[in-house]
Amino acid sequence: MAAAVEGIDPKSQALVLEAPVPDVMDALGALPGIQKFRRFLPRVKALLVTLARLGGVLLCLWMMDVTDGALSVVAGVLAFVMGLFLGFRNLLPSRFHAEGHPGDALSRRPELVLRVLQRLRADLAPGTPVRLRLRPDPRPEGPGSSYFDMKLTRWRAVPDILDPWLLLETRLADGAHLRLSAVERRRGKVSDRGPDGARRRKRVKEYDTLFLDARLRVKAKRHPDLATLSQDRAQKAVRLPRGAKLQRLRVSGERLHLRIRLEESWLPHVPKDATGEVAAAPDASLAVTTMLLSLYQMLHLARTPAAPRAPSRKKLRRRAAKARRRGAS
Repeated sequence: MAAAVEGIDPKSQALVLEAPVPDVMDALGALPGIQKFRRFLPRVKALLVTLARLGGVLLCLWMMDVTDGALSVVAGVLAFVMGLFLGFRNLLPSRFHAEGHPGDALSRRPELVLRVLQRLRADLAPGTPVRLRLRPDPRPEGPGSSYFDMKLTRWRAVPDILDPWLLLETRLADGAHLRLSAVERRRGKVSDRGPDGARRRKRVKEYDTLFLDARLRVKAKRHPDLATLSQDRAQKAVRLPRGAKLQRLRVSGERLHLRIRLEESWLPHVPKDATGEVAAAPDASLAVTTMLLSLYQMLHLARTPAAPRAPSRKKLRRRAAKARRRGAS
């Protein structure tokens, strides 16, 4: 089933398609050019708005010069007020750009999906469709963006901002249904204490968190023992890379659900020879791979009977004491 991809839907701001893996990967490869144009447009609009405001000030000054009487006074007052407003607005910027933030990279989100599809390709039957919904760019001043709000009212924390930017669904070659999703959250933390513990003016620090969610639905007939898998045994099967933390784990008769979280410095891929900040960043594609391996390890544990628990040291000491008493008697 092929899909013709025209670009990003203007309403949802997302790439939505259902197609085999090669077609989906081709669509993802064409995104950088579209993203550059989409990021360039807001800058042009902001420049035009600024020029329009300056043009209004110049028009008022021109009217004040060429007219007499009350009209000249009104034009002068308007020019003064508009000039004062523009100057005050420039002195108090409404947003802050964090230089070097990973959100500046055009391929951050699309590359993560590409790498996940490359690793899933071997586990899919030829021609299997993949349903994808991807918002490649973060929302302005939203989670994952390198821009942060700097309004005067930011002395108190605002509610969390959520951005569900990825949904990927497909059926694996063994018949299991896989659903991957990603949600990014921006949360503000209010602090009135300095590094030394002294009180200071309230400050709000915003930080982002990426939540990766993997759900696997299998046939209960093929995995009848999955319902008996305990939470402790399932959690022992979870293996996550550095920087990833377990958020939720649920096991039922035919469903496995695993959710992890990564800090805002995450990258779609971290090379083995990376150094500095890149080496310390969480690898999101590796995290997804280990999540899927952990889910299948749970299926394997469900088919394997639990090993009998070894007696604790306390019980061993009691048995040894009883044996000594019997020997003494």
